Amino acid sequence: MSLISLPKLGRGGRPLRIAYGRIFHEANAYSPLITGMDAFENDFLLKGQALADATGINGSELPGYMPHAELTGFVQAAKLAGGVETVALASYLAVPSGPIARDVFEEILRDQLERLRAAGPLDGVYLALHGSMEVKDLGEAPEAVILRRVREVLGEGPMIAASFDLHGNLSKGIVDALDILVAYRTNPHWDLAPTGFRAGTRLVRALRGEIRPTHAWRKLPLVLGGGNTIDFLAPMRAVFKWMKALEEDPRVVSASLFMVHPYTSAEDLGWAAHVCTDGDEALAHRLADQLAEKAWEQRDVPLPPMLSPAQALDQAKQSKWRRVGPVTLVDVDDIVGAGAPGGNTHIVRELVKDDRGMQCLVAVHDPALLAETWDAPLNVELELTLRGTPGYNMPAVPLRAKITARATSDMGRKVRLDVNNVHIVLTEKPPLPIHPKFWRDVGLDPRRAAVIVQKNFFHYRIFYAAMSFDHIPVVSDGATSFGRVKTRAYRTPVHPSAKIADWRALDPALRG
Repeated sequence: MSLISLPKLGRGGRPLRIAYGRIFHEANAYSPLITGMDAFENDFLLKGQALADATGINGSELPGYMPHAELTGFVQAAKLAGGVETVALASYLAVPSGPIARDVFEEILRDQLERLRAAGPLDGVYLALHGSMEVKDLGEAPEAVILRRVREVLGEGPMIAASFDLHGNLSKGIVDALDILVAYRTNPHWDLAPTGFRAGTRLVRALRGEIRPTHAWRKLPLVLGGGNTIDFLAPMRAVFKWMKALEEDPRVVSASLFMVHPYTSAEDLGWAAHVCTDGDEALAHRLADQLAEKAWEQRDVPLPPMLSPAQALDQAKQSKWRRVGPVTLVDVDDIVGAGAPGGNTHIVRELVKDDRGMQCLVAVHDPALLAETWDAPLNVELELTLRGTPGYNMPAVPLRAKITARATSDMGRKVRLDVNNVHIVLTEKPPLPIHPKFWRDVGLDPRRAAVIVQKNFFHYRIFYAAMSFDHIPVVSDGATSFGRVKTRAYRTPVHPSAKIADWRALDPALRG
């Protein structure tokens, strides 16, 4: 066999060795909670061989939610490429919440770096990151710190690839540290495994010298826009369709759009466009400009109409969709999926006042009331007061409630309280009922409900797609209020709090 026909196994014709792992968290600076190590010590924490087993084709990377996520996609890309040995590090993932405690972040990073050192000689590393992490008193983007510390361990030879949530906040410290950068392309995010696969194929090709990754990116002075920002609905559908078509050009390695998570305290928050080409710098810059412009054109598309709790319940009562499934009330100001604590009591207060004759399911973070009722007798009515998350300053809601069920799950302990037609599930951790099993744990059938309150913008739709067909945004007051986004201070003017004619004037400062 001639040398030309030999498979390109790696650098110098030898197999490649690539390590992989995850440090993933989305933070909310307006939450009164600080994220501790207990948030990461969950069913998703996988280390070493356990991670390797979970990311096999028959494994379960995010048990109970999504068996195949980014790291599984990466491992399958490496197997398909052939001649690649993958080395499992650790996977740390927590439900979105308040900023991470500094010592917790350092401990997680220390463990990951020690595993990296113990891995031996490597050609590359792939990391699944979020992009909107925040660490208490750190003072810079945590993902940039992670990548810098990884580079210090690796030295200058090996390549680094990372994937991100499309709500990440792209910054110079992140982009400059990476050889390969890709983001999710769906919102809600169902493409975790395909994203890891895309990162893996591109990293292997770069290591084998088949492509020369060349990056260009743009930062927009934009924190809210694009309507509901769902990738398969107008107006963002056309932008994502155009972006995906870019990668059909063999000169384009990747194209990613970041519609930023607006609830961290980063001064340089903003949407971002990133394009990587195969050695063509001029093309990368031209396409990054075009992608940024297409995103910028959607800035004035408004958010869906937002209703008060009373208005939303009145609309749900009249909804024709209630005949075929529960109406979803999206608790916009208390989105646990965006880091809120889940202790908003405004909707419960309205439901207790008047449930409109509808069976309603709602979850509330109230660890104090949960502790008070955990050992109380079942099926006995008690006089209780719901206060929500400590330090969240929510209105107290007096209840005459019956305790009907208890359960312990991946979200900690839960207690079900029944007040007429209203079923309140108290949780000791921020509740994220994106999967119907959340309600089934305490004896509730979500299909029989008239109204379900969700504390997530998008992801619940994946699991309720065949059940709920009417989605009503509800506003009150909480950590994910859009009002906070519009009135907080930024380093430069941003849309929509400021009217900006041309994003290009502020792009250099935002990328600086």
